[in-house]
Amino acid sequence: MGLAQDLLRQADHLTEYEGIDPSQASLRRAVSTAYYALFHLLVEEGALRWTGSPEGRIGFERGFNHGSMRTISEKFARSVWKDWHAKVPTIPKSLKEVALAFMTLQDQRHKADYNNSHVWTVTDAKNEIKLAERAFEAWESIRTDSMAGNYLLAMLLGKARV
Repeated sequence: MGLAQDLLRQADHLTEYEGIDPSQASLRRAVSTAYYALFHLLVEEGALRWTGSPEGRIGFERGFNHGSMRTISEKFARSVWKDWHAKVPTIPKSLKEVALAFMTLQDQRHKADYNNSHVWTVTDAKNEIKLAERAFEAWESIRTDSMAGNYLLAMLLGKARV
């Protein structure tokens, strides 16, 4: 999993390397990094499906957009999604967990990065890291399912049927 797994480990490291009373900067970076770990996991998984040139893969990865990924995650967090042929397949529970975690972690990243009045605790930061870890596990259980591919494609395209 490369960068995504490294980021997840880094998030945890940021909560511990200063000892029992880490700085707000470290805790905020930990929360933000937990989000980016999941973001990069999904981008990496999308890129694994790329069969073109290495240069093209970089462009493919750059095509993922945080806002579009959020919008699509909102759709996949529901019980059903209208697919490319207007069919309405059920969303597997593990995929819904990934979509919900993506949205929650993105919200928490925004709070960590932009809300300076919020005071983070080690427990708060660790909870967000655990959420990311659970999303990684849920993704691993669903990654080869066709709905996971639909999720990644919809995020890349930035649109899906509603």
